[in-house]
Amino acid sequence: MIKQLVISNFRSLGSDVTIRPGALTVLVGPNGSGKSNVLDGLAFLRDAVILGLPAAVTHRGGIDMLRRRSHGRPFDVRMSLDIVLQRGSARYDLVITGDRLEEYRVKSETATVSMSGAHKEAFEREGSQWSGPSGIAPRMDEQSLALTALGGTEQFKPLVDYLSGLTVYSVFPDTLRVPQRFDSSWPMKSHGENWVSVLRNLLKEGRTKEDLVAGLHKLTGDISDVRVVTVGSHLTVQFKQDTRAKKSKRWFDAIQQSDGTLRVAGLLTALLQEPHLPVVAIEEPELTVHPGALPMLYDYLKQASEVSQVIVTTHSPILLDVIDCETDVVMVVNRVGRKTDVRRVGKDTLEPVRTRLLSLGELFASGDLQMSLFDDLREE
Repeated sequence: MIKQLVISNFRSLGSDVTIRPGALTVLVGPNGSGKSNVLDGLAFLRDAVILGLPAAVTHRGGIDMLRRRSHGRPFDVRMSLDIVLQRGSARYDLVITGDRLEEYRVKSETATVSMSGAHKEAFEREGSQWSGPSGIAPRMDEQSLALTALGGTEQFKPLVDYLSGLTVYSVFPDTLRVPQRFDSSWPMKSHGENWVSVLRNLLKEGRTKEDLVAGLHKLTGDISDVRVVTVGSHLTVQFKQDTRAKKSKRWFDAIQQSDGTLRVAGLLTALLQEPHLPVVAIEEPELTVHPGALPMLYDYLKQASEVSQVIVTTHSPILLDVIDCETDVVMVVNRVGRKTDVRRVGKDTLEPVRTRLLSLGELFASGDLQMSLFDDLREE
């Protein structure tokens, strides 16, 4: 799991924004505060490692769109991760610099991997200068990552595999509604582009299928089964539901389902898919979902946090009201001036919740939850 994430000057995020997430972490804050930028920082790292740094930058509209600047001068972008692996630990640090707005290059890149029963392995790169394990000389230029070139090495594969599993979900119901071609890629993609193929494999697992169907039944009250069928050269999802007379059940295609039903189906697939992802991040899981179903959705988030680290953004007081303040981490994201910072909600802030004067959702809706943590910045 991620022990600490430090992001500097990425989009609206300020210098050395430090996040120490737990097994389940909830990011709250006003619209435009930068919550999505925190999650996109994780997605950016994943894309840079898997697709390459140029692709990750281009996908976000170019370097000028993803780094802060002041008076026309661009700041260096920094991403730093401290990670607990299944059988060890790792640290990765990346700094991207550039003298002009449309230019960028890797200024520095360092990685350390410590596995149980093995020697610690590390490399350090400053520009084009490389220092690392003997016998390893990765091919790289000023806009490529050394770590990408080292993905196949025994020493650094655990770190690359972990970063490759940092997945951020913003599931679009319209993407799930239409038939999809078979896609053997894994995991489920960010918007659900390969949802049907991932779901088909998930439905082969008895217990996992039971969990999925149970969640959809709690949501709708009438879904009793789910299946994937072939339609020409495509795959589509069907849901078995009660008819109006409730004396029989029929199969209905995904195209006939509501946005809320499809989005919950997509989110549950993301949370239940196997092998489990190291990190599952979800943008506003409450969107298009009936408020009464949010406690059920929280139960699935909590269940998933036992095998994956789960990070969500939310604007929902109802979802906040069911959060376990004793075990879950709540962090407030707020933009003060021209930069965003992130701060953890501590015991003092939660005292009204502990004494039952206010619920966490009421504290958030009143504005006190996000305002009190940033008073010092407003006084500057």
